Amino acid sequence: MEIPELKTNKEIAQYFFDHLWTDPEASRSLATKDVTWVTSRGMPIPGADGIEHVGWDAVMHVATSALEVDTGYIPETMEYPVRRFLEAEDDHVIYQFTMKCKTKAGRDYINDYLFFIEMRNGKVARFQEYWDSKQAFDILVKPMLEKIKEG
Repeated sequence: MEIPELKTNKEIAQYFFDHLWTDPEASRSLATKDVTWVTSRGMPIPGADGIEHVGWDAVMHVATSALEVDTGYIPETMEYPVRRFLEAEDDHVIYQFTMKCKTKAGRDYINDYLFFIEMRNGKVARFQEYWDSKQAFDILVKPMLEKIKEG
């Protein structure tokens, strides 16, 4: 897929996130080599250390982590009823959205997210997420832990 001409940081960030799960190579071409996803302290990523995930492979690990667990998202059910990309000061963009979906455990999931995105030389360099990690834990992780406990 050929990437259209993207003129603003907002357009680049939007294209990056629009394609992160559907065309990762397109998103990769819009990221710096040291692209970093900073995740919530309250929700550790399985198979990863810490909250700073540096490099494309680490970013993709975070992007797919909730899809791979037994209680994770069902990708085909994911909807985004609210989506906004806002230019911020300097080379920053804010991405605010609501995600709704079904989980593999049959539960409804809805959560509000905000990403604070740092751009560098027209590429996504770093993004930090803010969301209700307690709600995600209760719906996505807790059922998995209960299943393991039941054995």
